[in-house]
Amino acid sequence: MGDRVRSRRAFLRGSSTAAVGVAATLAGTKAGYAGQVPKNRVAVLGGGVAGLTVAHELAERGFAVTVYERNALGGKARSIAVPGTGTHGRPDLPGEHGFRFFPGFYHNLPDTMRRIPFSGNRNGTWDNLTSASAVLMSRMGGRADLTIPFPVPLPANPPPLTPESFLESVVSLFQTMFRLPAHEIAFAAQKTLVFVTSCEERRVGQWDDVTWADYTRTAWFSDEYDKLLADGLVRNLVASKSKEASTYAIGVVAEAVLWSLLGFGNEPGSSVDRVLCGSTSEMWLDPWIEHLRAEGVEFRVGWAAEAFELAEGRIAAASVVNGAGERRRVDADWFVSAMPVERAAKLLSPSLLAADPALAGIRELGTDWMVGLQFFLNREVPITPGHVNYEDSGWAITSISQQQFWKRRFDAYGDGTVRDCLSAILSDWSSPGNFTAKSARQCTPARLAAETWAVMKAHLNDTGETVLDDGMLHSWFLDPAITGSGTSDVDNETPLFIQKPGTWKARPAAKTAVPNLFFAGDWLRTSINITTMEGANEAARQAVNGVLDAAGSAEPRCRVAGLWANPAFDALKAADLGLYRSGLPNAFDLLDPRRP
Repeated sequence: MGDRVRSRRAFLRGSSTAAVGVAATLAGTKAGYAGQVPKNRVAVLGGGVAGLTVAHELAERGFAVTVYERNALGGKARSIAVPGTGTHGRPDLPGEHGFRFFPGFYHNLPDTMRRIPFSGNRNGTWDNLTSASAVLMSRMGGRADLTIPFPVPLPANPPPLTPESFLESVVSLFQTMFRLPAHEIAFAAQKTLVFVTSCEERRVGQWDDVTWADYTRTAWFSDEYDKLLADGLVRNLVASKSKEASTYAIGVVAEAVLWSLLGFGNEPGSSVDRVLCGSTSEMWLDPWIEHLRAEGVEFRVGWAAEAFELAEGRIAAASVVNGAGERRRVDADWFVSAMPVERAAKLLSPSLLAADPALAGIRELGTDWMVGLQFFLNREVPITPGHVNYEDSGWAITSISQQQFWKRRFDAYGDGTVRDCLSAILSDWSSPGNFTAKSARQCTPARLAAETWAVMKAHLNDTGETVLDDGMLHSWFLDPAITGSGTSDVDNETPLFIQKPGTWKARPAAKTAVPNLFFAGDWLRTSINITTMEGANEAARQAVNGVLDAAGSAEPRCRVAGLWANPAFDALKAADLGLYRSGLPNAFDLLDPRRP
């Protein structure tokens, strides 16, 4: 892997050397450099996946990069040590903002992972991905659970279906068939066809303004329909609510998942659902940061961007502040804001908006909460070889049993008695729980953990087998970004960007009207459209290409991969473009979702 990285670096720098005359000529025409080649100093404000990607791509192309991060490198993707749990030389237990997973239709992020050296791996940190071979749709009230196997390289380990899970899945299918009327299934299939045959203009111009609830007509149909095909899908996948989520955003990722399941659009060597074979920082982020340091990237952790200073239509400097209130001036040739949307919005000063009025749309973008809660267990509990969706949970809970995928044993952490981690995510913080009338926002950490544990037990233990019991629970850990739990001052320091209807037009591109300012983050306009590490990586590549263009660089541009589009629907999309421009509905849209 090291040879591959070095050869790529040599190619990039060789290309630069070969074209130095062109680059110097282009650079010499830029105001402020008096005919000299610019230093190409880049200040990256934010050290999450987007910021690290920007640093990676620009450092490989010879730029001098400094990353400023207010909290910790890796952002929401990083592992979080559970303080005070390590004993006898063992590290602290590994907590997290929420479990990481890497769908097969990701292309940009895996390309970066292949270029991060990891000892013993030919393909760098990409080789630390392993396949999850199934998802479990678990129900309460004595209903059988449904295991959906994924196509993975055989033999799968662990196997996606056991005889027991196969039998239970058959029972679950029959139970669902009797509860979900045929006309509701047909309607859901029709709306799927409508979206995949809709042209891009309709998706942006019509479906972005329609909520998922209106598009799928949840008010027309049964609670079963809502939980399986509408609100339940949205809450568990993207931490949003069907009455608040844009159909354009949900439809794009649902279509990508559908093609992935059918074997289309996945990157070579991948499977539908992949997870890391250990904690995120150990298997990916720490090697990445080490590699970037070796490439010359400098990191300034503990410094948060506070403001931009403009002069003559350009960013003259940025102001950063640390926890003690000390301020510093950051000088650079190029500035890339790679911060979350709620923090980037704070930098929108009157002078910046005057320079680029389109940036005002950033303030229209919204956030919601998706929070991790880990349950450390004193024995291994491989519930299913993949993720579990707790379909009847009021707080939209999902989880994964991690030891079955990890190379390192959990008893190497903490006090040596932990054998597994059931890593859960709570995606709905506004609805009542199952055993409490309170929302997650209203609960103390202890109440959050007790309710979540009780809900998971009620889903998994209701058909005769005890999957979870209180005796196996060692401890739990809530994402420390949640502060003031159980009080009126409860807050989340790391909320998640959500795609509200009508906000696509408010999302900026990576390149701004300020010639030396660029944005990177999953809240920009990207092909994947929703909050993902892939979207953050894609937007970062767009920002890097913008820097290269503005700098007059002869270095190769980043490859930016979009989602796979099924060519079988090209003719239907072309026909729909004519219908849309004529003010007519999609040919398969027999029921207009805008009708009252």
